[in-house]
Amino acid sequence: MQFQKSLLTATLLAAASLTAVSANAVGTATGNFDVTIKIDSTCIVSAVGAAQNINFGTVAAGDADDATSATDVTVACSKNAPYIINLTPSNNDGAGAGVMARLGSGSDTVPYQLRKETGAAGAIWGNGGNVVNGDMTPGNSLQGVGTGIANVIPHTIFATVTTAATDVQPGDYKDTVAIEVIY
Repeated sequence: MQFQKSLLTATLLAAASLTAVSANAVGTATGNFDVTIKIDSTCIVSAVGAAQNINFGTVAAGDADDATSATDVTVACSKNAPYIINLTPSNNDGAGAGVMARLGSGSDTVPYQLRKETGAAGAIWGNGGNVVNGDMTPGNSLQGVGTGIANVIPHTIFATVTTAATDVQPGDYKDTVAIEVIY
């Protein structure tokens, strides 16, 4: 009987140790990882084609009657992205005072002023806006905030010409304005 008891004890101890090894061999290890993305701000500006040109039409020499004309430029920027729109005539005037040159022969020019509002008293629109260390300084430029790339925001650009400025040689006059969106 003693032998059977010893054998039974040995068998139970062996089974218990196998169970302990088995319990230790089946386990769970855990870990984790991050999913990341960085979204940069973006802006799209559109002022393409004849529909976006400022056209004063045809006027008699010396009779523009202080003309005002306008066009829209559209901007689409990331949500909550602040932006500045700078306008620079081809003469690089920072205050938006451009000069249309006569096409063809002749040296006459017709000065004009870019504005944020209609009429000769409207605020000028130039290229004085800037971003320094993330701080927006609009200067004489136009400032806005994006509402998402799918949401186009129109901004009206006005230009004025005085009657005296049109007392020049008849012909076609033209200038090109650069648009810069800083965001």
